[in-house]
Amino acid sequence: MGQFSVSARIWSAHVPEKGREVNFLATGAAYTVVPRTMLDAIGCLPSTKRTVVQPDGREEIWDLTYIIMALGGEEAPTPCLMGPSNGLTLLGAVTLEQFGLGVDPLHRRLIPVRAPIA
Repeated sequence: MGQFSVSARIWSAHVPEKGREVNFLATGAAYTVVPRTMLDAIGCLPSTKRTVVQPDGREEIWDLTYIIMALGGEEAPTPCLMGPSNGLTLLGAVTLEQFGLGVDPLHRRLIPVRAPIA
């Protein structure tokens, strides 16, 4: 799909005043990923684990937390993988679907999508 940057505000439901603006790379990742150090700084705690597959095929187990995100004029909780401290911030497909958004790769932007029910 190509890559481009999207700005969103994130925070922990437990400590909303520590929220911050983050630039996410829209890449086609399944889950949103934020470096653990950034999530620790806003008060997020791990709630479960997920197996992730690296680009080279290696599997790793990462902590998953829930963040509140403001994106496209809406706010919603979304699952977020706690990535390596030196890693990228990635906007995942699960989050995009929650917000009713899709990717316009030609214009490198997010666009509203209709939600099929069947």
